[in-house]
Amino acid sequence: MKLVDVSKLQESLIIYDKALRTLPFATLSEVAAKLKLNVMDLQGKHSRINERRKAGGTQSYKIGKEFKEFEQIFGYEPSLIEPKDVVFITRENSQKYDDNELLVIGGSPVSNITKKHPMETKIVFGLTTSHAEDIVYSLFHAERDEDSNSPNGAFDGYFTKADKLIVSDAVNVARGNLAISGEFESPVKEDDYSAYENLVDWIGGAHNSLRSSQGGIPQLLCAETVIKAARTALRYKLKMQEYPSVARMIELLREDAFCPTLEVVTHEAIGRGSRLILQKVGNMDLAFNTQAATKFCQIRDIYSDPNEWQFWLQAGYDTRINDWHEKVFRTNEQKNEANDLAGDYCLTGAVQVNITGTDGGSWTVDGKTSTRSNGQYFIGLTAGKHTVTFKDVDGKTKPVNQEVTVKEGEVTTIEAQYT
Repeated sequence: MKLVDVSKLQESLIIYDKALRTLPFATLSEVAAKLKLNVMDLQGKHSRINERRKAGGTQSYKIGKEFKEFEQIFGYEPSLIEPKDVVFITRENSQKYDDNELLVIGGSPVSNITKKHPMETKIVFGLTTSHAEDIVYSLFHAERDEDSNSPNGAFDGYFTKADKLIVSDAVNVARGNLAISGEFESPVKEDDYSAYENLVDWIGGAHNSLRSSQGGIPQLLCAETVIKAARTALRYKLKMQEYPSVARMIELLREDAFCPTLEVVTHEAIGRGSRLILQKVGNMDLAFNTQAATKFCQIRDIYSDPNEWQFWLQAGYDTRINDWHEKVFRTNEQKNEANDLAGDYCLTGAVQVNITGTDGGSWTVDGKTSTRSNGQYFIGLTAGKHTVTFKDVDGKTKPVNQEVTVKEGEVTTIEAQYT
């Protein structure tokens, strides 16, 4: 039986603690730079107050006239960000890594005589790297669920924050910060230009201030699927005059949508689908708190087996949409699927629901705020039991809740009928 000197491992973690903290921060900073997010080092909470000033009260004056009076010229909409604790835990046994599997570390031959885990440093750096990838690919899609064992339940991502604003009616069609777009599908016929024209109309219908450079540069966040569909439609629309590059398509999009300084940003963290966010650059914050634990990465109490112990990483994260006024923000009704690009193992599964009996049916998993429609997926679900529930549709009886069993690396498909 191997014996492991845990105190030596603790010393190793203390030595590397600063480097370990830097890894996720550097990874998130790189992604934040591409998406132009504001990264905050935050302990506790921070509230931003958006002040709303009412206009339109100027009117003519005459003696004896009954004037229109505003009861309140100022209103306030607060936006809160508060990093929530997250953990990444792995259980390791030194006997799983024998001398034949790993011969040399740092130029020195591995030997059990040293009473050290042969991959002590590699494990803690690998743990931190995997953690950073989990956060990146959950940035937009995660929905905080304290009972979840998945990155998708670690904190609220940007799409989830936008969905909550829609549910609370702070973002709605009447205000103009919510606009229906439909799905952006690549055309299959050469006379179908709708993907490009719909994108032009959706951007062009935004508030004049949002489309102008007044108050900041307008930024469109979307998945590559939208760009590919719009580019193909534009190619058909131009009818062989040219084969437009993405840069050329964006140039024409600026002109057609009367949004001359528009920046289009795509990233694998946004996922796949037709979700759009048009906003002023710098409207999103990312809070990062590695002070959530006394030590960012620790080795916990040893198990009954002296060769076995637990590596524990703890930090805190949250996202924020700073302002959702129609002059600075607009989104649509579509839902994106997350890209499962973190790590090398497939530890999660997916659920797909095929709906019949209505075109308006939608569903969700485990009571999440976000919903999916017919044929769509919830991905990144932990293996085990999950509950699918259905949303009401006028004039229809919705299906009963269904329990599904998710398996790692597999899609579980179920059928549901509105009557």
